[in-house]
Amino acid sequence: MPDRHGPLRANRFRIELDGIQIGGFRRVEIPSQRTEQVQYREGNDPTHDRALGGKTVYDDLILERGSKQENSEMFDWRQTVVEGNVDEARKEIAVILQDEQGESHLRWNFTKAWPKEYQPPSLNSGAGGGDNVAVETYVITFDEMERKDV
Repeated sequence: MPDRHGPLRANRFRIELDGIQIGGFRRVEIPSQRTEQVQYREGNDPTHDRALGGKTVYDDLILERGSKQENSEMFDWRQTVVEGNVDEARKEIAVILQDEQGESHLRWNFTKAWPKEYQPPSLNSGAGGGDNVAVETYVITFDEMERKDV
C-alpha cells in the first residue's frame, strides 16, 4: 500500500482553464518566482547598502502534451493571441496536484494568463521505439501566481 503521509507524486495532476478541465498533458513546469533585490543606502547610513525587496518576478508556466486532432482548445486559445486579441485571451488557469486516489491536494492558480508561445511537435520519420509521440508545448505568461492547499 502506498505511503499516504509522504510527499505527493509528480505524475498525478490535472489542468483547468477557466474552471474547465482539459486533459492530455504529460509534463508541466510550474514556474519559479523570485523577488528582486534592491540596494539602498541613505547618506547617514553605515557604509554598506541595505538589501530591500523589489518587485516579484515569475517565470513562465510550461505545458506539454501529445498532439491530437480533438485537442484544439489550447491551440484556439493561442490563435486568439496571434489575431491580436491578448486582452480577450486572458484566462484563469490552474494546475492541481493529486494523490494516488485522484483527490486534489495542492493547487497553483495563475491569473490573467495567456499563451505567449506555441511549439509544434518535432517530427522524425526515422525515429523508432515506442515513445515517439508528437508533443506540442505551450508557454503561458500570467500576472500572478497563487499556491494553496485544496
